[in-house]
Amino acid sequence: MGNPSLENSIIEWITKVLETIDYFGVFILMILDPTALPIPAEIILPLAGWILVDNFGEVLLLSLIATVGSTIGCIIEFYLAKALGRKFIIKYGKYIFITEEDLRKQEKLLKQNQFYFIFFTRLIPLIPKSITSIIAGIYNLNLYKFTIFTFIATFPTLFTYVYIGNNLGENYSEIRNYVGGYGIPILIILLLCMLFYFLYKFYKMKQSKRL
Repeated sequence: MGNPSLENSIIEWITKVLETIDYFGVFILMILDPTALPIPAEIILPLAGWILVDNFGEVLLLSLIATVGSTIGCIIEFYLAKALGRKFIIKYGKYIFITEEDLRKQEKLLKQNQFYFIFFTRLIPLIPKSITSIIAGIYNLNLYKFTIFTFIATFPTLFTYVYIGNNLGENYSEIRNYVGGYGIPILIILLLCMLFYFLYKFYKMKQSKRL
């Protein structure tokens, strides 16, 4: 069975960190989110929704703040890609799990419909977040359109993360009783799934380089 004291210690530590950085800290982390550094939104926002948010109005507020931060991060990537160019991205994109094959596939989508390209690449978890901003920058997409499309496409996902986290917090005692002592094992399994995902992306990247 699990160790309740260990689980409580982890929750207390996470709570202290988020209460220290507050909304502004989440905003800064979300600027870095498009590159999944240092911690991706999939982890930050559910925890922030759990710990920092008390009602639906605050869910909306934190979601908006997170979306603005993420959009700024995307604009920074947009300008970097525009300045560095396609050859540089192909050469060094592997370090953020972007391959030449990824670029070719997404470039076709961008040419078909700019809005749908940004919207769906933001919604699908398996597509690297950076690739949308990078391709838009390489193709010198209109910045105003890119910013609006990115904000619209990003908000629903980030809102969902915050909302789920907030509901988890409100019902944590019931969930804790339901899973019994398996809280820590479940957390470990989730973390391992994330690790395997990044290893899989790295493996696919190496395979594509050999072709």
